Amino acid sequence: MSRCGKKGIARSSLAALVAVFSACVCWGPGFTGRADAQEKFVTLGGSVQQVTLPPNETLTLNTGQTFGDLVIGSADMIDVVPLSDRSLFIRAKQIGATNISVYDDSKRLLGVIDVRVASDFSEAALAIRSAAPSARVRVFNSNDRIRVTGTVRDAVELQRVIEIAQSYSERPVLNQLKVSDSQQVMLEVRVIEASRQTGRDLGIGWSGRGNNGIGKATTSQGIGVDDGSLVRTLLDPKGAATGMQPFGQLIAKVLEISGGQIDVVINALEQKGVVRRLAQPNLIAMSGSTASFHAGGEVPILTTTTNGATVATQTDYRPFGVRLTFKPVVLDDGLINLQIEPEVSEIDTSINVNGNPGFISRAASTTVALRDGQSFAMAGLLQSINAKDIQQLPGLGQIPILGALFRSTSFQKKESDLVIVVTPHIVRPASPGEDLYSPLDQTRSSNDAELFALGILEVDKDMLRRFRNGEGVKGPYGHRLDLDQGGQLAVAKR
Repeated sequence: MSRCGKKGIARSSLAALVAVFSACVCWGPGFTGRADAQEKFVTLGGSVQQVTLPPNETLTLNTGQTFGDLVIGSADMIDVVPLSDRSLFIRAKQIGATNISVYDDSKRLLGVIDVRVASDFSEAALAIRSAAPSARVRVFNSNDRIRVTGTVRDAVELQRVIEIAQSYSERPVLNQLKVSDSQQVMLEVRVIEASRQTGRDLGIGWSGRGNNGIGKATTSQGIGVDDGSLVRTLLDPKGAATGMQPFGQLIAKVLEISGGQIDVVINALEQKGVVRRLAQPNLIAMSGSTASFHAGGEVPILTTTTNGATVATQTDYRPFGVRLTFKPVVLDDGLINLQIEPEVSEIDTSINVNGNPGFISRAASTTVALRDGQSFAMAGLLQSINAKDIQQLPGLGQIPILGALFRSTSFQKKESDLVIVVTPHIVRPASPGEDLYSPLDQTRSSNDAELFALGILEVDKDMLRRFRNGEGVKGPYGHRLDLDQGGQLAVAKR
């Protein structure tokens, strides 16, 4: 059953879609108004009134004065029903904007009501306020997309706000948030390559200090040990130092037991020539941002494409060397969530396809959680190279059968392990006006008297100032005795 009121008029414009309703607007039997429809009062005085509705929502407008005719800009976006000569009922249908022109019985324009149909993201704002109460976030509708503005405390809160906002919209969220406390993370990376047999061929004394204690004694292998947990682990019959396991596990044990004191070990191994440090970059990135590093080169790769009688050649460049990409996120409790993707690649000249070489690549991708100053080692990226070496007397070694008497054949198998050690640090920039000093700012080269008389290569400026003021040397003095007093050096003063 349809409902009709006063006589209505219909008008069309060049915009092609103008429907005019007066008191007579017919509805099909499938439409029913909501009992809990919103109600709003508007004043018609020649001015333009603004109304916003979500799709499928309704609104009752009270004009405060009588009207006769209503002209709708687009009936595809809204439906309008005059309830009386002072009120009308609006139902939003689809996203967009239109208007309603209100006339009196004399066809005089009383006012214009702009109606904007847009998604309602108020629930998203409430959810964000509940999940991040300390954040100052405002949610807007920008062309039916969620737009968030304001400030958040850190990157973790930023990610939480964006995830909640994205759950209320199928379209990407427009992020205009600012982080009030932008934390920066510096990542110390050591990329080391060593032979699998390095642990067995070290020939150095394992002596140092760690959380679990490392003693000092002599074994048949010439390595200083006692009951310290680190050395006992390394010298286990199936341990890394015996060559039964990859070198990366040896580094991991050093890192685990010695509390992260690994630089001394790496430097000693480099001096012995048993390991090779491929790269040691220091990268700084904002919390939540990505930083990358590449040390190496690029190789031109030629590709040829044929299209009928046309042959086109294109040159692409393939990078090789040490590449590193990491993304740190500082969590609420100071824990650093670290996504790291290292890769080490080199040219393989044994492969040649259309003049282009092959590549040997070792890569990893992992996510770890570390605190400031803690270290993490990734190992087990093994590379095995088998080689044959033939030595022979010229001419005689090539004689069939008898030539075997004049030549020797040896088989060599080389296995190398790639170890990547990462250490994150939370850093902050210097305050305005704070002076930054390099190591050279605090020292100077010694003069001839200091060099030959005192054997000093560099002179500390603070030490030189104390000598000039007659303050002497500060610090412990006397005979130094190697006494075990809780792992500390005892000094007997005179």
